[in-house]
Amino acid sequence: PKYCFEFQSSNRFVCDRLRDLMNFMRAPTKPVPPGISKSWEELQLKPADDRLRQPNFQEGHMIAIYWETVARWMMMRAKRDAAARQTPLFLIQAADDSVPPMAQDIAKKLMNKAQPKDTGSMHGMLAVHLGMRVRLLEALDPKQMRLVKDSEGVIVHIVYHPEDEELVSAAMASGAQQIYLRHLPLGIWLRMEKYDQSPFGDILGSHATNLVFIEPRTSDQFLFRNHKVRRTAFPLSHAQVLTTTACQGRTMRAGVVIDCGRHETGETRKDDGDWWLDVYVMLSRATRLSDLLLLRAPSLDFLLQGPPKDLVGNGFSNSPTMVLWRTSLLTVVCLIRHRNDVRIEPGKRKIRRSRSSPH
Repeated sequence: PKYCFEFQSSNRFVCDRLRDLMNFMRAPTKPVPPGISKSWEELQLKPADDRLRQPNFQEGHMIAIYWETVARWMMMRAKRDAAARQTPLFLIQAADDSVPPMAQDIAKKLMNKAQPKDTGSMHGMLAVHLGMRVRLLEALDPKQMRLVKDSEGVIVHIVYHPEDEELVSAAMASGAQQIYLRHLPLGIWLRMEKYDQSPFGDILGSHATNLVFIEPRTSDQFLFRNHKVRRTAFPLSHAQVLTTTACQGRTMRAGVVIDCGRHETGETRKDDGDWWLDVYVMLSRATRLSDLLLLRAPSLDFLLQGPPKDLVGNGFSNSPTMVLWRTSLLTVVCLIRHRNDVRIEPGKRKIRRSRSSPH
């Protein structure tokens, strides 16, 4: 029989100070050790903080809890990186087909809707530039399990719509830093990571085996303010500006700027337990304390509350919440590798395939 194995420890942290901080979050002690207080103070981002100019933060990741923050950061990051690369920033607006037709003010609100899962897995306005690292918001070949959701690649070429060629040529000749395309491009060429099955390799050689041509896609129908909408755009997002959910499972070996801010009222409010989990997940993506900077971080008094009670009562690693996270991840891994049903037994290292599967 084939097995999946659950790893119950991590060598992600190469810095003792970060390892100590994460251990303190899981099992806080009073009084707070001086070393933990010093580490927490060092992580706080200060006004005009010169650390943001360091290469590890200039080239690293940015994480926030809410898409509203991530959407603003994506535009800011794309503008900054395009200027640093001395290449134009292209603004690509989605084409929305609505029944009944939308008034202009409602259409603007839809274009600015931050969370792509509510808008056909595509942004209303996508800012891109050559050399930008992007991730897929939906799988391109779900049957083959290769170009899956969150796969990453780098933009190497944009194929403009023929009716935009004159506009782009004139803008580039004038040295424009930002170009608003009037039509959706015919496609975007990406050089993908961890992928070498491109058919273009047979024609262009081995250096092209990871090239993928992304064409505009039309979404399934979704509802927005009593309008039935289909969006045509590109299922892409910035790969280095992420939500807490999207960053899970990643190891970030460069700088990580984190916005820990939470909503305390309204539909998207976070209670203390959920906030603790978000903060823990975001902090634990880094490998060194010096690679972290925090905005709107909780106080040390909040950390002294420790993990949510359902985690503490069952032991951190075997709590219902953590078992659910591990179960979800292991199920995906097993289904991809074996395409079979999986029986997971929490607390055991071996997770056996179910022999009752019809496949």
